Amino acid sequence: MAVAARIVAIFLLFGILPAQADDAGSPARLQLVAAVSGHGAEPFLAGIRMEMAPGWHTYWRVPGDSGFAPKFDWSASRNVASVDLRWPAPERFDAPGDSTFGYAKEVVWPVLVTPKDAKKPVKLALKFSYGICSNICVPGEAELTLAIPASTDAAPTPEAEIIDRFLARVPREPADPSLVSVRSDGSALRVRYRGAGEVPQLIVEGPKGIWFGKPQAARTGDAIEYVVPVEVPAGVLYSDTRVRLTLSGPETAIEALRSVE
Repeated sequence: MAVAARIVAIFLLFGILPAQADDAGSPARLQLVAAVSGHGAEPFLAGIRMEMAPGWHTYWRVPGDSGFAPKFDWSASRNVASVDLRWPAPERFDAPGDSTFGYAKEVVWPVLVTPKDAKKPVKLALKFSYGICSNICVPGEAELTLAIPASTDAAPTPEAEIIDRFLARVPREPADPSLVSVRSDGSALRVRYRGAGEVPQLIVEGPKGIWFGKPQAARTGDAIEYVVPVEVPAGVLYSDTRVRLTLSGPETAIEALRSVE
């Protein structure tokens, strides 16, 4: 049975001690935190922190076969020119007939905030909708606010370390683009990744209407080759398709846009 969770928190940042959005009936605890005690004219880092009870997980921007992606509404914020949210690399959760992508235990979505006026406080106001699942799925909503004063001598907060840690997990294009390549053999994509050590999980995103199955990975020498089943409906153009490849592991966070050869 789905149970709606309504969490409302007010986070005022003066010192700083994070306030928490807690509900005894919810498997998630939420915080809106900042990496600095004050702001100037330059963009600064903040983050949405979610801690989950054992056995529960939430979703990535592409949830997979089920679930739904979190939604972030910053429209009520004040003295904010822009909020740029980043997505840390997710885990893959496989169940019979169902594969999803997301986060377990804890996640911080880093956000880069650009103030409008360096001399006025910034108020971040977030309306956050999310899903969290175990053997049942629970929809949740939270309204979080965070005030960051203007300051000429701002210092890092205790939360700066965890924001930076999850920022480092945001996938990026490799410095050497040749590390990741992709081609098609008709019924499957073959993705090649030149990397030593771990075998990261692969997530493939492509045009609407094209289905990508669960990758099977095998290492050959200094490279890992992933075979990804593909289903293309009749009439959908597949040649020269652009795909987004995300490679995620404890030591890997790579995102590569490639054309299928």
